[in-house]
Amino acid sequence: MPVALAPTEAWRASITARMTAVNDMLDVAVADLTLDQVNHVERDGVLPIAFSLIHVVASQDRSASRYLADGARPLWDEGWGAKVKLSIAVPFRGTPMSDAMKTRFGDVDAWRGYQSAVFGRTEHLLANVPLEVFSREAFGNERPDLGRNSFLALFVPSGPIRVMEICEAYLFQHACRHLGEIEHGRALIGLGGVS
Repeated sequence: MPVALAPTEAWRASITARMTAVNDMLDVAVADLTLDQVNHVERDGVLPIAFSLIHVVASQDRSASRYLADGARPLWDEGWGAKVKLSIAVPFRGTPMSDAMKTRFGDVDAWRGYQSAVFGRTEHLLANVPLEVFSREAFGNERPDLGRNSFLALFVPSGPIRVMEICEAYLFQHACRHLGEIEHGRALIGLGGVS
């Protein structure tokens, strides 16, 4: 069952506040990381913090661009790859573990700049797009195969998926999930949590 029958200004205020809070926590999580720490691999099968960061922030960038900014280009496409010096293509859902394990940043300060730009844009769009944008069907007339155990599929098990559900699943829930991974990664390198 979706969060609300229809998007309201109260819902918009809630999702904007929640995204701002989780993005602030992600900012805290990377504020003190060195390049070696963000790229640290504990052991095979344990992804570096760099993977979780690029995955969650680039996904936020892509979803906000597609669903809230009328299909605008993601900020990543404006040269951030060269600045961050990402070692692989941006890893989205389905990236093989062997590829994900190779995720490394070449410039953590450039990363912080990209992350800040994405968060600012997402929060601005959430707070300012016309309310009716959140009622739009995200995938048109055809529901995509979301795969087993997809939060979005569990959240909206049948029927149309609106932009407001995309915001709940692809922006907020996704960020919360990966923030937990990043906090665990920080513990593995001897740093404290972010909350």
